[in-house]
Amino acid sequence: MKLWIFIALFFLPLLATAQKSFTGVWKGSLTQDPGGFAPVYEFELYLKQKGSKVTGRSYVAVGSIYAVMDLEGVVEGNTVHWAETNIVNNWKREDMEWCYKKADLTLSVQGKQVKLEGPWTGNTGSSECIPGKIYLKKEVPRA
Repeated sequence: MKLWIFIALFFLPLLATAQKSFTGVWKGSLTQDPGGFAPVYEFELYLKQKGSKVTGRSYVAVGSIYAVMDLEGVVEGNTVHWAETNIVNNWKREDMEWCYKKADLTLSVQGKQVKLEGPWTGNTGSSECIPGKIYLKKEVPRA
């Protein structure tokens, strides 16, 4: 019995620290299904997690067209559910509308690589956006 208590007390802190944080810089790509403006966009997330709440910014670009948007969301297990809330900065063509995206991204670890992947959908305010997928890797902080 004492052995089981010792094992539980020893491994419990290790399990608590094994949980991955969504806080950090995530870089990769956003795809859009056929019919969208472009099939692949540069995409980044800058996230800060406090408990189960997430806030941050997204950055999307294709060529010289870009947008920076605020976002907020929640964490459930290994998944972060977020939605963009407003445009902070952007440049686009006159005939374009920005898509306010929302996504359910799942965290996975492959060796030393930490990834966030999943589907996204969105709305311009006047119509639904053509959806796609998001593929991100967590940036390693540099000294």
